[in-house]
Order: sequence, then structure tokens, then C-alpha cells
Amino acid sequence: MPATPNREHGEMLLPDGLIFEPTATPPTVAGGVRFNGTSFEFKDTAGTYDPRSGSGLSEAQHTALDTLTHEIAENSDTVVTRSSGQVVSVVVWTDSGHTQKIRETLITRSSGQVSVVVTKQYDGAGALLNTYTKTITRSSGQVASIAGVLT
Repeated sequence: MPATPNREHGEMLLPDGLIFEPTATPPTVAGGVRFNGTSFEFKDTAGTYDPRSGSGLSEAQHTALDTLTHEIAENSDTVVTRSSGQVVSVVVWTDSGHTQKIRETLITRSSGQVSVVVTKQYDGAGALLNTYTKTITRSSGQVASIAGVLT
């Protein structure tokens, strides 16, 4: 078995997990973590930050996260609206009283086929945060491409 970082053969065991030596130098590469003696400093593509600074993630840092679980983990009430038997909108509300929207999806059809899907995301205060418009292009009745624009 090859030598581990502690230069011993076999598994490296540390009773307290990883131990960082204090350094005054902040991390220099994205993904870097340093301990400055009192707190940790992290570095990402937006810069260096203290994860316990109290301000939490910046909007840019949050947007860069893999957010697929957001929709799965929401406590919400979903309302589906149909016209002539076809779905035209899906609205996700914070509660069954429909007091505040989380997300709204509007579906537009052309000749009976979906042509545009507009999804509007709202922030915690209920203000429109952003809109994602997907335009569907068809060739011989089949979807050829879907182009998305975030505004």
C-alpha cells in the first residue's frame, strides 16, 4: 500500500478530521480553503469570502449553485389551468391560500403545438426575480430545437 500524506503505510487516521494550520494568506485558487487563525476563508470564481460572515451567499454565488433540488424541496401549492383541455399555465404558490407566487409557467401554442414556454421566478418578497423564455422550433412537426433566454 502506498504511503499516505502522514508518510505511514495504510489509512491516515486523524481523531479530529482535517486540521488546518493557521495562515494569514487567503486562498489563491477557486475551490481553495484556508484557516486564518479565527475563521475559514473560501475562494470561488467571484472572489474570497468568509462563509460565516452573516451575509450568506451573494446572488451570483447562489445562481451558480446546482439548484435542481429547489423545486423538489418546496412546500407549496400548485395550480394547473387548462383551456379547451390543454394546459396553459402552472402556478406554484407558497401556500394553499395563494398569498404569494413562487413560480409561474405560461404555455403558448401555435396550430395546437407548444411554441413558447415562459417561466417567471419570484423572490421571497413576491417580486419578479427573472423570466426564462423558451422558444420551440419545429421541423416536419418534430421539435428541432429549444432556445432559451433568461431576462
